[in-house]
Amino acid sequence: MASKKVFIVSYYWYPFAGVGAYRISRFVKYLLKSGWEVVILTTKEASSGMQDEPDDPILNQCKVYRSKIIEPTGLISSGNKDSSKTSNPSIFYQKDKNWKSKLAVWARLNLMIPDAKFTWKWFAVPLGKKIINKEDPDLILSTSPPPTTNLIAKKLAEWSGLPWVADFRDPWTNIYYYDDNPQSNWARSRNKKLESETLHRADRITLVNNGFFPEHAEDIAEKSTVIPNGYDPDHIIHNGKSSGKNDVFTIRYFGSLKANQHPAAFIKALQAIDKDQPEVAQNLAFEFYGSIDPNIKEEISSITNHVETRFNGFIPHDEMMKKVSKSDLLLLTIGRTKNSKFALSTKVFEYMISGNPVLGIGPVDGAASELVQKTNIGGFFDHEDAKGVQEFIISLYEAAQKGDVLFTPDQDAVEEYSFKNLTKKLEDIMLTTIQ
Repeated sequence: MASKKVFIVSYYWYPFAGVGAYRISRFVKYLLKSGWEVVILTTKEASSGMQDEPDDPILNQCKVYRSKIIEPTGLISSGNKDSSKTSNPSIFYQKDKNWKSKLAVWARLNLMIPDAKFTWKWFAVPLGKKIINKEDPDLILSTSPPPTTNLIAKKLAEWSGLPWVADFRDPWTNIYYYDDNPQSNWARSRNKKLESETLHRADRITLVNNGFFPEHAEDIAEKSTVIPNGYDPDHIIHNGKSSGKNDVFTIRYFGSLKANQHPAAFIKALQAIDKDQPEVAQNLAFEFYGSIDPNIKEEISSITNHVETRFNGFIPHDEMMKKVSKSDLLLLTIGRTKNSKFALSTKVFEYMISGNPVLGIGPVDGAASELVQKTNIGGFFDHEDAKGVQEFIISLYEAAQKGDVLFTPDQDAVEEYSFKNLTKKLEDIMLTTIQ
């Protein structure tokens, strides 16, 4: 293939990356390996996103341009000193909000449309035009959230006439936090208008899952393709199965745990084991790595006398994957919203390649549950099924004592989610778009 050049608009990019940059950075990595030139437009600084460095030298081959952004970080801050910089819109789920917090929520919902990064468009569009003139790319690829990235790409596509592929990692107006925090009629109408214009202007649309845009599903069906999140095969740690990975049977969680992801079944199961089976509880530990809602943290800390609990902040990705590979059980939680059944987080794929069992909690008829069962990497339970979770933990604990393995991943099913293969799917769409 003759060298092609793609111009990518992404709010998340190194060093302000973390989970927000994982999907696009994997696409970039394998596009570069396939011979594409990659030009990226991002921000000079970002209030969202963990600071991180590229995990593969090939990512440094990208030409990165950075534009100014004015973010109202002081206004929309949650005020939680323990929270790390993440894309978690925690201001929506603070309990006992003071007047400043209430003002922040109102302003975010009704003035910052479509999102708190709306000012980026003021600076990114002019710079983007200069980049297009200088770099002469073959097409534009944007990734959302935040939705502002797609508004920037839309303006640049209209100005340049370049084909445009819009990628959606999450819904827009149907995202979960609007369920509990509705916008005013004007703001919601404005947000929906921007969403509709973007969907209908994009030449092609890629989605992590179906169900993001129910109101437009029929209209955009022919130009939409589901490309799920996945895993990077280079991140697989080939350390083989071994018993006694930890001093005690260790359950770990990595990432953000928001209020709407409250793992009631898991917490109640731990509490029951602690009370009814103290001899087992003394050999259990729960370790958390990331950003956790303070109320959930307090609840977990207070319900056990024998199960050891440890809470840690975010750790570098390489270190995280090592801990994932040495876990006895990996906890996955999906939120409680009308669209939760469509959620398929990056975390489940990182868990998948560890070869260790996964305990999933969320909609049992949802995408995450389907994936866990399809790949045979663990069990999945409803938010309130504490008994089922308790029995699952005990069965894995007992198997570990005997050196037995209860779940052997279906490798053919797992391979479908390799970013090497997923990027080929994206590349085919990109090539078709520029023909």
